[in-house]
Amino acid sequence: MRMRLGRLGAVFALVLACAAKEASTEAPRQSASSEAWVACRAMEVHTDGASRMTAVVFHQADDASRNALSALLHNHSGGTVEVELEPRVSGPWRGTVFRLKTCFGRGLLLFSASAPPLKEGAKFLLRPAAQ
Repeated sequence: MRMRLGRLGAVFALVLACAAKEASTEAPRQSASSEAWVACRAMEVHTDGASRMTAVVFHQADDASRNALSALLHNHSGGTVEVELEPRVSGPWRGTVFRLKTCFGRGLLLFSASAPPLKEGAKFLLRPAAQ
């Protein structure tokens, strides 16, 4: 299922534009969600220097996180989430998460490129942000 680069670029630009409104670099500690953190692993990481946004395609970090991630993606697609590197080296930051309907068990995470960098294969924690 390959898409032409021009079409993929247009989709990427549209998703980045939609997420730019909600993504910020730091999540305030007092607004922490009561939901549990879900362990995830970055599969692909792409940063667009022009929009200063990073897009991460990810899935669960292990089999134990599969159901929790599935529930999070189904219930919060398009919503704001808190993200924290694993192991925890700094406070959480905010981004926007989307369920990738055509990629079973995969999510798309968008956040400001000024947030701590994620690399392919990196583990991170994810949970819905309190509103």
